[in-house]
Amino acid sequence: MDFKKRIHIAPVGFEVDRIVMPAIDTKADKVYLLVHDNKTEDKAGPYIERVIKELKANKIEAEKVVVNWRDVESITKAARKLLLELSGNDIFVNIASGSKNHAIALDRAIMTLEDQTGIIEFYAESEKYEGFKPGKQQLSVGVRETKTIPKRQMVLPQGRLRSALIILYEGSIKQRGTCTFPCKEKHQLQGGGHNWGAMRKKDLANECVKQDLLPSAGNVLTSLDKNIIQKLVSEWDYIIIHKRGQSYYVGLTTLGMAFVYEMTP
Repeated sequence: MDFKKRIHIAPVGFEVDRIVMPAIDTKADKVYLLVHDNKTEDKAGPYIERVIKELKANKIEAEKVVVNWRDVESITKAARKLLLELSGNDIFVNIASGSKNHAIALDRAIMTLEDQTGIIEFYAESEKYEGFKPGKQQLSVGVRETKTIPKRQMVLPQGRLRSALIILYEGSIKQRGTCTFPCKEKHQLQGGGHNWGAMRKKDLANECVKQDLLPSAGNVLTSLDKNIIQKLVSEWDYIIIHKRGQSYYVGLTTLGMAFVYEMTP
C-alpha cells in the first residue's frame, strides 16, 4: 500500500533557512530542489549543498530537479510535470526561496492543474536580511512566518481544443525553417518575429478527423470552424489565420506555442 507523503518543492537561490525550516516544521518526507541547468553560471552551488546537508541532518530526503531559471516557460513545464507525478501526496510549493521567475512559474504551474487537491502554495517570510555576499552567507536568516497563498485556476482549452493545438504545435516543429519553442533567436532579418509555421486549414481539418476530434460526415471545414477555430479565436489568443494564394492557413501565436509547450510532457 502506498502512503501519502509530505513533499516540498523549492527553488534554490541564495537561501537556506527559507527552504529547510518550513520543511522541518511540516515534517516533510522529501524536498525537490529546483536547480539551474548550467552549473558554470550558477552561483547557488554552495547553497544547494548546504540545503541538502541540513535536510539530511533532519532525516529529510532531497532530490535535484534541473531547470533553466532564466526561462519561465521551462520552469512552468518542469513544475507542472512534477506536480502531476506527485499527485495524491500533500505537496507544499515554496515560492519564497528562489528568483521571481521561479515564483511566477510555480504559481502558473499550479493554476494550470484541473485538480489542485493536496497542494499548498506558501511564502516563507524572512526573520531578517543579512549583508549579502554570494557563496559565503545566505540572503536572509530565519523564518518569521509562513503564509499560505490562495490558489487560483486558469480557464484553459480542454478536450479537442487542446488536441487541435497540439496538432498545430507538432506540425510546426516538423516544418523546415521554423522556430522551436522556446526560441532565443532575435531574427533581426524578420523584424524580430518568430516563424512558428502553419498548416493548411484543410489539412488541419483532415488531421482532426483522423484523430476523432471531428466527425467525418458532412462539411469538415465548417465543423472545424464551428467546433474548434471559432472557440479558440474568441476565447484565447492562441491561433492566427491567414491566406496564402487560394488557401487559408492556421498557425499558433507565441502564446499558443507557449501553452502547448508548458502543458505537454
